[in-house]
Amino acid sequence: MVLNAMKIKLVIATAAALFVFGASANAQSDAAGRAQARIMAGVKKLEAGCAADAQKYCTTVTPGDGRLFFCIIAHEDKLSSKCDYALFEASRNLERALNRIEDAADACWNDIEKHCANIPEGGGRIAQCLNTKQASLSQQCQTAVKTFLTK
Repeated sequence: MVLNAMKIKLVIATAAALFVFGASANAQSDAAGRAQARIMAGVKKLEAGCAADAQKYCTTVTPGDGRLFFCIIAHEDKLSSKCDYALFEASRNLERALNRIEDAADACWNDIEKHCANIPEGGGRIAQCLNTKQASLSQQCQTAVKTFLTK
């Protein structure tokens, strides 16, 4: 089961997620910390699921900056079903997480502009700002924040 579109989404989603949650642990809100923990768990599943394939096809690649991942993708037509499934599962989970972030951002856009416009992006700081301003948020945004923070 080769899933080109899903694998491409994984690359995009991973980059976006790392951008959103890339700050130090001290600067992160609880929600961002949980999200980063999920991302790291997904990375570990990918590593476990694709270790044999990486060993088989990518031994000459220097790890870092996504090179190993891109090597795996370059050999997508030869991947084991275990690795292919790990890629599919990771992309599906990241897509769900990004959809939740997008839903919260859509519901809270006006509140973000009103209450958190001067907050730097990344590290979950905007989510943390919204969480601290809950009493001042629109009902739609309050609901979205509660939903986002509990998942």
